[in-house]
Amino acid sequence: MNNKTFLFGGLIWACAFGLFAQETGSKLTLNQLLDSAVQRNYLLQAYDKNNSIKLAEIEMLKTNYLPKINASASFSFWKFLLPNKEKLLGNTLTDMYTDITAYQTLYDWGENKAKKSLVNAEMKVNDEVRRQIRNTIIWGVADTYFENLNADTEIQVHKNALEQLKEHLKYAENLYSIGKVSGVDVLKVKVQIALEEKNLQITINSTQGLWIKLRRLSFLNENAEMNIENKSEALYNKQRETLFSAMSLYENALQNHPVLLAGKNKIAIESKQKEIYNLASRPELYSYGIGSWEHGYIPFGNNFNYNIGVGIRYTIPYWGGSSFKSKVKQSDYRIEQLKDENHQSFLELKKEIDMALNVIDDIKSEISNNQKIINLSNETLKNALVKYQAGQGPILDVLDAQSILTNTTIAYNKSTINYLQALVKLHYLTGNDTYPF
Repeated sequence: MNNKTFLFGGLIWACAFGLFAQETGSKLTLNQLLDSAVQRNYLLQAYDKNNSIKLAEIEMLKTNYLPKINASASFSFWKFLLPNKEKLLGNTLTDMYTDITAYQTLYDWGENKAKKSLVNAEMKVNDEVRRQIRNTIIWGVADTYFENLNADTEIQVHKNALEQLKEHLKYAENLYSIGKVSGVDVLKVKVQIALEEKNLQITINSTQGLWIKLRRLSFLNENAEMNIENKSEALYNKQRETLFSAMSLYENALQNHPVLLAGKNKIAIESKQKEIYNLASRPELYSYGIGSWEHGYIPFGNNFNYNIGVGIRYTIPYWGGSSFKSKVKQSDYRIEQLKDENHQSFLELKKEIDMALNVIDDIKSEISNNQKIINLSNETLKNALVKYQAGQGPILDVLDAQSILTNTTIAYNKSTINYLQALVKLHYLTGNDTYPF
């Protein structure tokens, strides 16, 4: 029974968060981490609720053309009654007055429609801000994911280097036992091993911090172990020949980036607001009705009367009624201000895209150079090791070649992952909503 309960709970977890891999112990993929981060981020959930608030505002605006009905009642005492009141109230000096009034806007020159359009534009801004937050989350999680892979590959390189150094130590000890080398060679290898073990421990410690950061960003379980899939090499091989056009990237950013689209919608909001200010000076056509009862002491007595009609209300656009003109002028200034801000945002994006492309070019050169150094280091290490085993070369040649090979391999792995990180940033800068890979 307990096993069935555990399996059922695990299936619920998989359906809700897409993280069944975490429970089963299999490796977490980048897309699973991104799913968890996006689905469980509270800020995104808050912006989802913001649209519901705006929809409620539209529902309120729909009631502006519906009749507004009010009722009132008052009870008073007269010192004496005038003839007209005496006819209504009789010989009593008390006065009970009740009424029901109805008021309905018949035409407002499109002001209510403009207000609805304003709210719709505000919802579009909310959607773009939500997109920006979501894309920032994706960028942050993907970047941290690759930082973790960077540290993980560095650990593997250090471990491989340690294994090779231990093999070198065996050769040195064997040669020392037959008197071909001095004990200094053995000590030199042991020192190099100690340094490599130190570097390995430093990298392991830094990995823990990076894993905590990734776990927090992805809202993983507190007890989740670091177990992520490493496909950096396959991703690099797939993406390394990709060509980029700066003009095409600029166009994608202009058409898709949420910051720019939010700016355009803010301009639309201010234009709608300006329209509403102008419509406020137009006359309002309305209808009304009043039904009243007046009696000495009984509510809704026999003395019933009513009054119905239509009216027009107009505020003269001068003196105190001219304030809308200043508001219209303010809107004009705000529209120009928002256009300037949007233009500057686009220039900033172009700059970031140019810098990202430059970084990609630098990384490609670095990868090529590191690959050449790795090939040369491997050849040098083989030759130095053959000479040392034959008693014809110093141990320092072997250790130097091994050190260069280790450091360059780490640099190469970092470069390939840095290349993928640069692609993730470029993906973010162009306003792409899909996952990077």
